[in-house]
Amino acid sequence: MCGMTKYNPGYWRITPLFRAILEVLVSKPEGITEGDLDEALKKKYGLVFAKSELYHTLMRLELAGLIQVEPVGKEFFVKLSPRFNEYIK
Repeated sequence: MCGMTKYNPGYWRITPLFRAILEVLVSKPEGITEGDLDEALKKKYGLVFAKSELYHTLMRLELAGLIQVEPVGKEFFVKLSPRFNEYIK
């Protein structure tokens, strides 16, 4: 198997990471820490991803106005934007 790459289920997902993040946040309107979000995504969706992909997706969602990300110690606290419902209509 020379030259072949190892299978990574992160490349082909049924549920995209951004959607899974939003679904977790909708179920936790008070917000969630980065570590708890990471656990929830792995447990509920079985997603495999790198921290860089998580940060990239969080940045895209924040720039789109869908979420808010705040630093809390060494982690981030993530919650839905107050205007989330306006954007998804």
